[in-house]
Amino acid sequence: MINGEVGDVVITTTDNANLGPEHWAGRVTEQVISIGEDAHPFLVEQARAFKDRIRHVVHYYMTEAINEDRSRVVTLLRLAGHHDLANSVEKL
Repeated sequence: MINGEVGDVVITTTDNANLGPEHWAGRVTEQVISIGEDAHPFLVEQARAFKDRIRHVVHYYMTEAINEDRSRVVTLLRLAGHHDLANSVEKL
């Protein structure tokens, strides 16, 4: 994976792979939660713990949404009579 920043733009590339929920959960928390550089160390510690918790929650629900969507695709494929394709998608 290659990461780069140009101003406020962040670029991430991969080599024959996808950017999974862990990546996107991290991006969400970086965009939503920022920690001031001049904040009191106690507040920084609390903010980092909060940010980490939010990242875990976002990751969990993104994974659940992906699983639900995949389940819907499998169901629709089976209803259309494409059982082999449904089985292949289910194994992803």
